[in-house]
Amino acid sequence: MERYGVRIGADLSKPIRTLLDKDYQGFEIKGDFRITNNLYPAVEIGYEDFDFDENNFDANSKGGYAKLGANYNVYSNWIGMQNEIYVGLRYGFATYSETLYNYTVYDKDHYFPPDYKEVNQKYNNLNAHWVEFQVGIKAEVLHNLYLSLHAQVKRIITSNEPKNFDILWIPGYNRNYADSPFGIGWGYSVSYMIPLLKKERVQKID
Repeated sequence: MERYGVRIGADLSKPIRTLLDKDYQGFEIKGDFRITNNLYPAVEIGYEDFDFDENNFDANSKGGYAKLGANYNVYSNWIGMQNEIYVGLRYGFATYSETLYNYTVYDKDHYFPPDYKEVNQKYNNLNAHWVEFQVGIKAEVLHNLYLSLHAQVKRIITSNEPKNFDILWIPGYNRNYADSPFGIGWGYSVSYMIPLLKKERVQKID
C-alpha cells in the first residue's frame, strides 16, 4: 500500500542566506500533493528583500511571489520507497517594489569630481510573470520526512519597469539582467508528508 497525501515544507537555503548575507532576507514555504503514481501538483509561496550596494548606486528590491505548477517523478521506486528524481514546470508571478537610494553619475574620463545624487525614490506596484523549469531529487530520510535539492531555469514572460530605472531583482526570480530574459536559481528544502490515503501497488518483476 503506497501513501498519498499533502507534503508541506520550506526552502532551507533562504533562511541560511538570511543569516549569512547582511543584504538579504527571505523565506519560502512549499507544498505538493500526489494525485497519481508519478504526478505531483505543487505550489511555492515566498518573500524576499535584497539590498544592492554597488560601486555607483545603492538600491533595494522587496516583495512577495508565488509559483504554481507540477512535478513529474521519472524514477521508478521499489515497493516501500517514495523517492523522486523529478522534472517540473512552474508559472511564477511576483508583486514588489524597488527603491533607489542614491547613485553616482558615470564619468569615463574622471576629469571632474564624482557627481553624487541622493534620490530616495520608491517605485511601487511592480510585477513580473515568468515560466520556470525545475529538475531535482527528493529522498525520504525518515518516515514521511524528505530532503530535496533542485535547480531552476527561468524565462520572463512580462514585467512592468519603473520609470527611469531598471528591474534589478525580482522576488522568486532572482537577479534580472537587461540583456537576457533568462534566469537561474537553486534551492534545498525539507518537507513532511501528511498521509491522507493509501493505494495498492503491485511490483512487477521480469
